[in-house]
Amino acid sequence: MYRFILLVILSMGWISCENTPTRKKETAAKTDSLLTEVKQTSKKEITSKKEVTYPRITNQNVVEFLTEYGKENPETIIRLTCPYGDIDIKLYRNTPLHRADMIYLTKRGYFDLTQFYRVSKNFVDQAGNSDEWDCQEMRAEIGGYTLPAEFNSTNIHKYGAVAMARRYDKNPSKRSSPFEFYIALGHPYNTKEIRAHEREFGTSYSEEQKEIYRTIGGLPYLDQQHTVIGEVIAGMEVAQELNKVKVDKREWPLTEIPLTIKVLR
Repeated sequence: MYRFILLVILSMGWISCENTPTRKKETAAKTDSLLTEVKQTSKKEITSKKEVTYPRITNQNVVEFLTEYGKENPETIIRLTCPYGDIDIKLYRNTPLHRADMIYLTKRGYFDLTQFYRVSKNFVDQAGNSDEWDCQEMRAEIGGYTLPAEFNSTNIHKYGAVAMARRYDKNPSKRSSPFEFYIALGHPYNTKEIRAHEREFGTSYSEEQKEIYRTIGGLPYLDQQHTVIGEVIAGMEVAQELNKVKVDKREWPLTEIPLTIKVLR
């Protein structure tokens, strides 16, 4: 590109209509000025294109890294866009490591390589993975790590909650996947069902939380099993429409549902 601009600049001198010494001096001065400007612009472009280096995250450095990253990146609102529309998500500050992780992966562009890979009817829309090579390559580059559970009694699996997937085998501390998340759907529960759930799972809900499960519903049996990191604040109709797609026996959509995520504020 530099050579092209140089040729254009030199051509400007060649097509001057007056061939006098004074005109030549003026043209030379203008050319020198333009060349200086081009060089300065080229330096800026090169500098701006320098890749930012990121540490590879492991279970040993994840807490320290995300704690510091969270301080420097305080955003809590992200927008997920898929073929069915936009879904705005508010991330909770009382799960600081998970919030920082979502912002970090969003800013790195990881989620733009992923899709909704599991759609379970009236249960969850799950995203954050893909079998495409570029997605798997970036996961390997970011690091092989999991997140410490950040359970909070105020964060429940109500309809529209956003929570993290995790492995169930060899994971007694219920650490989260850093990459894969889901939007909770579910159905309303009556008072008797909520009480039975509290007895069976040893949970205790406030009256406000009970009312939420009675009216809009959710997935109470996942509380204290998966870390709830936020909630949908706009676009649940998109999540509902997405939940209607045809899937195979593994609940993988027959038609790919790619997504992108960006930080709003």
